[in-house]
Amino acid sequence: MTRRVAGYELGLDEGWVLVPDGLEDVDAWAREVAVALVPPGAAQAEAEAERAVPALDGAGDAAGDPVESLAGRIADVARSASDSGIDALAVAFLVRRPALGDVDAMLTVVAQSGLTAEEFAADLERLVAASDDPPHVYAQAIDATVAAGEVRGAHLMIGHLDPDLGDGVAHLEERVALGVFPPGSPDMLEVTVISNGVSVFDDMPQEVVDLLGGLTVELETKA
Repeated sequence: MTRRVAGYELGLDEGWVLVPDGLEDVDAWAREVAVALVPPGAAQAEAEAERAVPALDGAGDAAGDPVESLAGRIADVARSASDSGIDALAVAFLVRRPALGDVDAMLTVVAQSGLTAEEFAADLERLVAASDDPPHVYAQAIDATVAAGEVRGAHLMIGHLDPDLGDGVAHLEERVALGVFPPGSPDMLEVTVISNGVSVFDDMPQEVVDLLGGLTVELETKA
């Protein structure tokens, strides 16, 4: 008899929003969420702040409506789930300062089978060691235990060359990739969190592990 993952729920902290399955109109849903998140008057305040700063070389109008900007970012996250082609992929995003019109981080959760904690960690190590496009600037192993099971993975800093910043200058992406292994099951949950820059989290590995404290896994016994 084998215990298999039949389902899971992830209780999200404040600021996180789960993308619903089967959205018929991604843009309409994204704008509805953005309207609910952005404080009233944020667009006017943003425009006034822009006007207060002189434009350089005559460039730059106001940054625009934070509702529209945030709606576009949310729609991008929602489409990344549908475009992945992965079944049963859960996607959520974090917005801490909605008036800025941007998404701070994205989270994905997907069930996998036939991979032990040691194999997952070794595969991740090989991936980091072999990758130079983009280069992994920093990698640190993560080992923890939450109510749902053993947690193995890595905290990564990944450099993306950005021509807008100058030759050879990289934009740093902070990422946490974790596997959660329910006891007595050959299945696992792969959890990935990607932040929009390195200042979103004070301690990203710990905050993501803490987030997994709200993970509940349903197991069923199969022959």
